[in-house]
Amino acid sequence: MGNGTLIAEDIKKSFTTEAGILNVLKGINLSIDKGEFIAITGASGVGKSTLLHILGTIDQPTSGKVIYNGRDVFRLNNDALAKFRNSQIGFVFQFHHLLPEFSAFENVIIPGLIAGADSRQIEEYASSLFSGLGIYDRRLHRPGELSGGEQQRVAVARALILNPGLILADEPTGNLDTSTGDELFRSLRSLNEDMGITFIIVTHNESLAKKCSRIVHMTDGIIA
Repeated sequence: MGNGTLIAEDIKKSFTTEAGILNVLKGINLSIDKGEFIAITGASGVGKSTLLHILGTIDQPTSGKVIYNGRDVFRLNNDALAKFRNSQIGFVFQFHHLLPEFSAFENVIIPGLIAGADSRQIEEYASSLFSGLGIYDRRLHRPGELSGGEQQRVAVARALILNPGLILADEPTGNLDTSTGDELFRSLRSLNEDMGITFIIVTHNESLAKKCSRIVHMTDGIIA
């Protein structure tokens, strides 16, 4: 991702509802440097997930720009934007979205195979990710045979398989008990420090947010 800077310029997002127009984001300006480990906090409904989806190019803003390494990504056509998203951004959600009929290992390598990467290299990298995340001996199990924390680590490995410069995580510890959530958080932090990957984490967990390098607090569609 080059120098890895991410800039959001005056991001606004509104939805049309039966009650009228709902303005969810009201002009977000945010600059993130490569290698930062940022928490986005705020009450439910302030637009945290909406912002994360726009930064991840899953959703488009009503107005404003998202600039990666000097490039306005929403000016790319749909194919180029999808290619950019798949190669540069990894996603970890509160619900892991693993495919139940495949093993943990298969779940992780599938995005790499779809992208046309060398299968042996992908398998080797997946093995190293499973080792680094402490779940190597669970790699041949299906998701239903894994604990919640193990499933979420598999989701993290899947997000990392194409070596993105940026990981976006939406309440990644939301379904985990405190100690499992703390462990997962430590794993994310060490990936950030060891690999220089930028992390943006939406969380309600104030104690975890305080361990991030920066907290961005949202209130009513803006950054407080």
